[in-house]
Amino acid sequence: MSFSFGSQKNDPIFGTYGEFTVGSVGNRVQAQFILTKMKPGVEGSWENLLASQMVPWREVFKIEELTFDELLQRDLDDSRVAHELIPYLLGEREASARFFPPILAVLVPKNPQQAGIQPYYPVPTQSSDVVTSFGELFDFEKVKFNEQVTPLGSIKYNRQKTSFVIVDGQHRAMAVLALHRQINSSWGADRYASFYNHLSLSPEQIKNIELPVCILFFPELHEGNIAYVQKGVDLKKVCREIFLVVNKTAKKVSQSRELLLDDEDFAARMMRTTLSKLKGRGEDESSVARIYSFAFGDSDSDLGKQVVAGQLEYTSAVVLHKMHAAAAFGVPDAFNFDQPAEITDGRRTKNSERPTQILIGTPLERWNSLSRFSGKYHPPDDVALAVQLLSEISNLPLLKLFDRFRPFAIHNSVMRELRTRLSDPDARADLVQSKCYSLLFEGSGVRYVFEEHRKTLKDRHDELLEEGKSPGDYIVNQLKDANAVITALDKYEELIKAQRACKFFSIDYDKFFSIEGNEEQRRELLVRAKPIFDTISTQAFQLGYLMAVHSVVEAILSPGTRYEERLQLIDFVSELFINALNTYFSSNEDIEHRTLTGFIKEPRVGFFDQNQLGLRRLLSLSVRELNERQWTFFRYAILELVHCKYAYQSVVNTLENSVSSLADKYRGYLPELIDKVLNLREQYVAAAIRSALNSSSFELELKTLRARLQGEGKLEAEIEDIVKEKTSAKEGEIRAECKKNLSASLGEVADADTIVNRLVTTSQVAQSDTVSDGE
Repeated sequence: MSFSFGSQKNDPIFGTYGEFTVGSVGNRVQAQFILTKMKPGVEGSWENLLASQMVPWREVFKIEELTFDELLQRDLDDSRVAHELIPYLLGEREASARFFPPILAVLVPKNPQQAGIQPYYPVPTQSSDVVTSFGELFDFEKVKFNEQVTPLGSIKYNRQKTSFVIVDGQHRAMAVLALHRQINSSWGADRYASFYNHLSLSPEQIKNIELPVCILFFPELHEGNIAYVQKGVDLKKVCREIFLVVNKTAKKVSQSRELLLDDEDFAARMMRTTLSKLKGRGEDESSVARIYSFAFGDSDSDLGKQVVAGQLEYTSAVVLHKMHAAAAFGVPDAFNFDQPAEITDGRRTKNSERPTQILIGTPLERWNSLSRFSGKYHPPDDVALAVQLLSEISNLPLLKLFDRFRPFAIHNSVMRELRTRLSDPDARADLVQSKCYSLLFEGSGVRYVFEEHRKTLKDRHDELLEEGKSPGDYIVNQLKDANAVITALDKYEELIKAQRACKFFSIDYDKFFSIEGNEEQRRELLVRAKPIFDTISTQAFQLGYLMAVHSVVEAILSPGTRYEERLQLIDFVSELFINALNTYFSSNEDIEHRTLTGFIKEPRVGFFDQNQLGLRRLLSLSVRELNERQWTFFRYAILELVHCKYAYQSVVNTLENSVSSLADKYRGYLPELIDKVLNLREQYVAAAIRSALNSSSFELELKTLRARLQGEGKLEAEIEDIVKEKTSAKEGEIRAECKKNLSASLGEVADADTIVNRLVTTSQVAQSDTVSDGE
């Protein structure tokens, strides 16, 4: 006789059943559900057993192993659960009714080898109008009464092989699960248990708490249904679809989370490929970008802002999405230098013809058009290929930027050094240091939840003191620990900013910060570095860089260019730009200074600072606030820097050492490109002059002048001449100021012939020398 305890399906669930369909036309899947309940407690009832089997998404999957196409739930806010929802359930908030609406969970097969779930149920061993049996996994049966099928049903499941994964209502569910786990002491090694350790419960307190649960399963999604297997429709994808459908009218998630879950928008899918590339990176190179520098959580900190000033993340899912949309679906005018189309509001990044032009020469060139929002309406294999090909035209230049552009590379390196330090076993054993590691390197959502937790503790602490009550040891100690973490975290952030500033300006950090009495110099170091690292983290700069690459590529390419040729040119232009920008933002010296000397004192360092002479200040003469719409300025500025006195030799070197056909195309386009750049330069100068002449202060000055001249008895014609002379003088003053700003950043105000000749002539001479040497 043999026993197979793992195949027991003895745990029941009872309730009422129903069904519906989910998915788009052609991919519809039947869903069946049973509306039941679960209870926290120690009685061992079937409702208690269901509470033991119910799990949030984070406990089924190892988040670090998921791709961004597999992410589902928003970050679970344990602080909110512990301090708002559980007190409500326990009657501590004087609520007249302690009840939650139903949560939604999916019955899934566990993955026996690792974390996660299996994509399909096993082939049904029995299937009829009344009973469906999925082998050793679970059975569903409709209850009969007097031989008549009733609305009642039951599920018998194998607790070793199934899980009930919450896809909606995870905070409500976690409140009940926390009560159940706390009273049963069944947290195990759960890292979030500390949020609930203060709960002291008795069976009497929770005996009347129940949570309605709607349990879903999908009888068609089994291993024997080849049609769905071939379409790539599996349990993970259906769970995503359910979550999105249910939450369309629920409390709005952050834009980042919305994009992580959007399968219709090709740009959202492309953004997820970028994040997944970053997430899957190994530990080989210290200076490459990593996922912890990208914001993609549920905090609203990255919504509608150009940069989260002072924070350590330098871009976000929202920004990446905009850039992918612009590059792959932008209207033709977006790539023009003269009067470019505005692409930041989303209205002009829905061009269905551009992706088909990009995909020429690929298996997808059969498409006549591609709507950006048709991700669910093509065969899965075609969608996957389109996402791969279209995302690469942005990923290629963007990853060069985030990996190799000197300010980013320095930031990456400093962050990696700190991560290695905090990964040391001794540091991980210290609760404060371990929490700092989590807040710095495990995603912006972790930081958001922690800060909300600390705020809740502080508010509750202050509230109790105002009422003349003692906050209690739990709140006092938790708040003390949280404040200790914030203090340590602030020190680490200050360290990161100081170290990256020293590396950028070629200053020896240890020796510089060991000098006593140089506090003023330390402040100056950080002040000079801040606008650099803040500005490169803006949507305006990053989109400006990407569009600089693609605008040049579009101008060089001829209609009908094949995909591979386009990609080669994108790679070439990106390489040329990054090399030149790194030359511009590097010291000409190979030594590290102990004081603020060398590169930090050069005028070009003020390029990003509107309070210093430079191109950024040139913009501020006509534009008060830097926002995403100023991407056109940074596109112009990057093209100025790449070809200027400080960086042109790098361009020459890249042209010499690249594939000749690509270099020749760039040389051939240079005269036209430089004419366009200088035309844009003049437009910014003209805008500065208009802004000055139309300013209220200058208008008041002219008005005062007119009144004085009239009082002196001057004739109107004389007055007009004097006013014109005053206006002309003001224009000359502003033009001279613009020239100073240009000279500070570019080293000179060169004309088109000077710029083109030194690029083309130097390159051609070098080529001639190379040929002569070969002969």
